[in-house]
Amino acid sequence: MSEEAKALLRRLKKEKKINKQIELIQKLQAYNNEEIVTHVLLVHLERKDHDAFRTEVLNALNPKDEFIIKPLSQILFNKDEPLTIRQKVVMLLGQNGSKKALSTLLTAAKKIKDPLLLDNIILGLTYFEDKKVEKPLLKALENEDLRLQVLTGLARNENLLLRSYPLIKAALNLSITKSFEKLHYEKILETLLAEFGYQTKEELLAAISDKSIMKKITAYNKKQTEIAATLKKIR
Repeated sequence: MSEEAKALLRRLKKEKKINKQIELIQKLQAYNNEEIVTHVLLVHLERKDHDAFRTEVLNALNPKDEFIIKPLSQILFNKDEPLTIRQKVVMLLGQNGSKKALSTLLTAAKKIKDPLLLDNIILGLTYFEDKKVEKPLLKALENEDLRLQVLTGLARNENLLLRSYPLIKAALNLSITKSFEKLHYEKILETLLAEFGYQTKEELLAAISDKSIMKKITAYNKKQTEIAATLKKIR
């Protein structure tokens, strides 16, 4: 462990003032790839006396660390936890990107009924490119209160969009009336036209209708698989 991280941990252990503790937690974020730092952050996450402090702990965690999944999952499914904390947990699980994190969010999408938290869970699922997210995302697109999050995610995660015929079809056939939805819808349309070489929305919709777009989706998936294999060899 680096000497800088050791010094910060020693100061954190001795510090009594909450505002100073928060400052030290923020500084520890730069060292969140070190195992002992993650361990200490997770210990402090168990504190229930100060939500702002716990939020900073969550901000300081390395979202890609596999060791955060279990404690974050416990928080997510605990109804007594503050909504803001659970919402932040969802975003970290989405950013984690692992199969365990995906499994947690898929389960949460089925079990959690709180509309505000479910909103975040749906957005969290859009960080993944696994076919398992299709079913809950398609269901969410049918819900006027949830579909903005799906459109937001599809506009951001082009791989998820371009790999999935069901999501492309469902998204493009929506009747868009809200300005925020329109913004993301247009980004999705722009991405599809540029990647698959269609000139107009009408041409794209026709290709979706007769499923001729499937050839382009298959070609895209093949290209992405080849890129991933090449990157794996380099690493």
